[in-house]
Amino acid sequence: MGKQIISKLLPHLNKINWPTMQAASEGGRRIYMQGIERIDDFKGDPKVLTAALRLFQSADSQPYAFAGVAYLLVAASREADGSYDEAGLEAAMAWLEKAQESEPDIVDINMIEAYIYIYGGQLENARLVLDYLLAQESDNHHLHRAEIAYWITMKDLDQAVTWFDEASQSAPNVPQRLRLRVQLGDLYLEAKQQEKAIEVLKEATHFDKENHLLWHKMCIANWQLKDFEEAEMCNRRALKIQDFAAGRKMEEALKKQKGGNTGMLGRLLGKS
Repeated sequence: MGKQIISKLLPHLNKINWPTMQAASEGGRRIYMQGIERIDDFKGDPKVLTAALRLFQSADSQPYAFAGVAYLLVAASREADGSYDEAGLEAAMAWLEKAQESEPDIVDINMIEAYIYIYGGQLENARLVLDYLLAQESDNHHLHRAEIAYWITMKDLDQAVTWFDEASQSAPNVPQRLRLRVQLGDLYLEAKQQEKAIEVLKEATHFDKENHLLWHKMCIANWQLKDFEEAEMCNRRALKIQDFAAGRKMEEALKKQKGGNTGMLGRLLGKS
């Protein structure tokens, strides 16, 4: 996925008329942050990247526009297996350096360098950049999120959870806090800590009760715990919100699970 998107994206970037003002502006920063938030919702749909590109193009500040492209290229470089396309990361660094030429000291721009090093496997460089930037802005939300990425790559769950908490506190709005809770739930699921995943995801439903994916993830966690009754409840809730293939697949799996039980347990679960 990453390599294909990057190969189509790179030639297009050079054809765009970018802003010419070589200085940061408040309007440019505002558009940059809006674009980043859109990119954070990227799940493989190129339309999300196209919308973010249009935003960056509309900025009046060249360094913020170029930094936005760098951030976009990092996100677009991710492959389905979680690795990152090397050419995409190299291009991201090139666009970031163009932004840094005119504005070398903006933390919200320079944090992208940490991501490039993290996803490129240069963890020592990433640590140096993060320590330097945190010394300047210890309460910066984007640095807190970069720390999450760093510690996940280091496979240190406890440190990652600590920075999830920091990022949740520094998040400027509810959608960003919700996104973090979902990501933490995913991390717990990957770590086979289903009870903690359910706790975090259930908390997220207080902010977004109509998010079918939250209920689906809780269904998976309960399935893994063999709490099939709770899994069925979560799956029904997910399908009530939205009819989707993974939910129907889980519905069939739960029906088969019911059918596999006999005796009193089978009767209790509704087996005729």
